[in-house]
Amino acid sequence: MEDVALIFKALGDEIRLEIVRMLIDKELCVCDILAAFDKSQPAISHHLKILKQSGIVLDSRDGKWIYYRLNPQVFNQIEVFLQLCKMATKERYRTCSPN
Repeated sequence: MEDVALIFKALGDEIRLEIVRMLIDKELCVCDILAAFDKSQPAISHHLKILKQSGIVLDSRDGKWIYYRLNPQVFNQIEVFLQLCKMATKERYRTCSPN
């Protein structure tokens, strides 16, 4: 459960959500990600570090460039968690017994 909390915490920022959206179905160089924002390089690097630490993104180095891509295993984890939540809402709960 701690892993899922870390993932949701990382996704709780608009810039990080936008980075995730940008990475859907493609791998991007850090320079491409940086160019999409009106933020400093250290600020974007900080957001990428959080996404990487939570496991949401994976990176690989090619010379001096770092490329980022989504980690599908993390989204499978989120999907399982959300399915459990969805199933729990279908269950009926008994009222507390007076005893």
